Amino acid sequence: MMKPRAIIDLGTNTFQLLIAQKSESDGRMNVLAHEQRPVSLGKGAMGTDILQEDAIERAILTLKEFKQIANAYQCPDNQINALGTSIIRRAKNTPEFLDKIQEEVGIQVEVISGIREAELIYQGICSSLPDPWKATSLVMDIGGGSVEFILFQGSQVLGKISLEIGGLQLQSLFHDQGEFHERLSGPLVAYIQQALGPLDHLCQHNKPQVLIGAAGAFETLLDLQLAQAGTEKLSSMSAYPLSIPQFYANKDHIEQISYDERVKMPGMKKFRASILPYANTLISQVLQRYDIPEMWISTFSLKEGYWFYLQSQADK
Repeated sequence: MMKPRAIIDLGTNTFQLLIAQKSESDGRMNVLAHEQRPVSLGKGAMGTDILQEDAIERAILTLKEFKQIANAYQCPDNQINALGTSIIRRAKNTPEFLDKIQEEVGIQVEVISGIREAELIYQGICSSLPDPWKATSLVMDIGGGSVEFILFQGSQVLGKISLEIGGLQLQSLFHDQGEFHERLSGPLVAYIQQALGPLDHLCQHNKPQVLIGAAGAFETLLDLQLAQAGTEKLSSMSAYPLSIPQFYANKDHIEQISYDERVKMPGMKKFRASILPYANTLISQVLQRYDIPEMWISTFSLKEGYWFYLQSQADK
């Protein structure tokens, strides 16, 4: 039997762990564990590009926990892979941080570029969608520090871009005592509209028909939608359609209530409640800017894409 492999995504806001092994019967990914922790590694680092000591300690504790979980699933240390993304790419003290992880946890972190991140996200997304998928589609992965976009049609990637407008980044620029307030909407929208300029080059010749959100904030949108419908996720599905009218209704409601009220919404994860108004504003601007009529969410993203990439390398 093939040994399981663990993939850790060290996101700017959330650390995620995937433990999976290749099924012997059909070669598909068999998920053994999926964990996420709100580490907030980028907290306090957005303006300084310096990882804060308390954030580093939270990261180390989480990585130790993730390694214990992986080992409990008989995942050998040489099959534990960790990926560093936006804030780790930017931080001035990243080398010291990575040395500390190696010394205290025994895990080597691979820091990937924004474009490489987009490629892996695309690989994960494509593995989750109904087959065949022919619509020209724009993948959007909202991280804490950056947002990755991939435009594709069928099996052809038409373009990809990484923009530093993630949820935690926007929150650091537009907040009232650390939280979203409705009066911030105007300046926030204006900032996002200007920042999305480079994306126009991707979409001007190939208009996206579908926006596909990659996990993260989009998964919370799905959780809200399912809770309001009184249904649950299906273990057999890794991609779901999202109602755009329902998205806008929830967006408007979320902007008008406090953080404490957001946390109490059925389907809301506590650690997403603070960032979600910013993610919603980003999503709405993309939908409107390119007049996209359909929206989906894929529960696969970076870590799944990297698992499939490593599996393809092992199969060669």
